[in-house]
Amino acid sequence: MVRVALASLVLLLVGCDDTVPGLPRSLETEDQDFKQGQLFQKQGESRKALECYLKVIDARRGAAESHLEAGRLCSDLNDPLPAIYHYHQYIRLKPTSEQRKIVEQMIRTAEKQFMQQLPGRPMEPDAVGSGDLQDQLRKLRTENDKLKREITDLTRGQPRGGNTAGPTPPVAVATPERPVTATPLPPAATPGRAFATYQVGRNDTLTSISRKAYGTSARANDILRANANQISSPSALKIGMTLVIPE
Repeated sequence: MVRVALASLVLLLVGCDDTVPGLPRSLETEDQDFKQGQLFQKQGESRKALECYLKVIDARRGAAESHLEAGRLCSDLNDPLPAIYHYHQYIRLKPTSEQRKIVEQMIRTAEKQFMQQLPGRPMEPDAVGSGDLQDQLRKLRTENDKLKREITDLTRGQPRGGNTAGPTPPVAVATPERPVTATPLPPAATPGRAFATYQVGRNDTLTSISRKAYGTSARANDILRANANQISSPSALKIGMTLVIPE
């Protein structure tokens, strides 16, 4: 049942066409952002490389190679759901590629990685009872909604440049009954982040918090790891939590 839920989510994501009418169809691998992404990969700068490939995907239609590289980087960064999305986009754009079988195996590996991250590991029959499994599935659906928004942020609406706060999307606006509060830092104390702690508000996700703190959604996993004592997965985020924002 969990595999069915995951498959349905992936189909919804793959069904979103990332093509932009009217843009040039010049050689993708000659794009300066693509070349910069390759350079960052060689230097071991995975997050910077991912940012470059996402820029290519935002700017071009049919950016198959950038989807493939973005998928690999998401897998390396232990972020399997975006990886599955990018792998499927590569296959959609290059259905007859010689690498198709390898990419399909990457998808299966990323699916297993995703299952292992779920609370209670529902793929293991001895881990939970049937009633608990239904509860896990309901939580999975909620988490999937959040992850779909995060993938959209990563592939379409991610801020570029040095604006450390970034535009706040409608889904991340704090409500009057639960205002967002943060502890500011002196400007020179920790360059690269806007504040040291953050109180979770309504509709916040790890991605939206990362954008507010760093100006990029690529640091969501860092926030998750820094707060492993109180959140085990993105779905464990609760209103009112005070999160540590790592440097």
